[in-house]
Amino acid sequence: HFRRERQGRTWLARAADGTPVAIVPLYEEQVATRFGPVRVLRNVGYRDVVNPDFLDALCVPGWEEPVARALAPEILGGNGWDFAEFSELDPDGSLVRMASVWAGEDGLEVRREPRATCPYIELPGTFDEYLAGRNPHFRQQLRRYRRKIERDFQVVWKRLGEDIDISAGIEVMARLHQARMESTDRGGNFRKGDYFAFQRTLAHRLHRSGQLFSWIVFIDGAPAATHYGFVHGRVYYGYQMGFEPRYQRWSPGHYMTGRVMEMLIERGVREMNLLRGTDAWKFRWTDRTRRTVTLRLLRGDWRSSWAHVRSQLSQSPALVARFLLGRDAFDELRAALTRWRARLDGRD
Repeated sequence: HFRRERQGRTWLARAADGTPVAIVPLYEEQVATRFGPVRVLRNVGYRDVVNPDFLDALCVPGWEEPVARALAPEILGGNGWDFAEFSELDPDGSLVRMASVWAGEDGLEVRREPRATCPYIELPGTFDEYLAGRNPHFRQQLRRYRRKIERDFQVVWKRLGEDIDISAGIEVMARLHQARMESTDRGGNFRKGDYFAFQRTLAHRLHRSGQLFSWIVFIDGAPAATHYGFVHGRVYYGYQMGFEPRYQRWSPGHYMTGRVMEMLIERGVREMNLLRGTDAWKFRWTDRTRRTVTLRLLRGDWRSSWAHVRSQLSQSPALVARFLLGRDAFDELRAALTRWRARLDGRD
């Protein structure tokens, strides 16, 4: 769906008996910079419109080191890329472990930096147990939202793949998500054809594997809100929500999050991952976070380092400043500027 002008580089690793033990999906692309083109090796999924988190290679646990050593001549020995950038990775994942094996090979330098902040909720044995750990105001608000919306309307929940056709459901989700985004002057990705096609295909595949856990909430007989996510293992990943803007004062997002959490707990799910974003509403539910990471692999020569510098200096002014100052210093400077502006606004 998102290949465009890229050259796929996917490797399948097998054990001595022929059993597949790893799939490492990468691609090469040529990137235009202000100083000429550079060739970059990336992990599949990164820099696409879907904005994924916790990307990784697929590897049988414990096989990362032998797979990394077997693939080193193939991945590191090729001349198709100037530097590699693997981003939005699971910090404890297989690709991170493989890169640690490659570090130092023929002078290869592996740089690591944090990326997206992803709040998550550890789910207890019951919903009441979760509520007992939140403050009284939160509990009161959540119960009030639920009583109000279910008192004022006839509310019916329908699950994609069981109560409603998946293709039709994705169309409803697209419309409601776009309505929510456009009501706050944001573009929304469902208006993009390749994004919509990807989500439709993905939803069908997740349903076939038993992982799809997505709902449409009908209010007075019409679709009014959606909660789109999936379960992998005992972890739920909440990808997107959407709702008709006219229901905003009933806090449908808050209502749906609580009801979905309750259903997940009943099914034995042990974590609800809210994925990337530091939106204030997420921290009403949790104070726990994880960070994805970016790895940059630079060959042991000046050409690779120069290609990386050219790539970084061709970004937006803010990202160039972050590259030159370093992420920590840049974040401190940005926070200081925010405080300074707030003081100026206070004087006015």
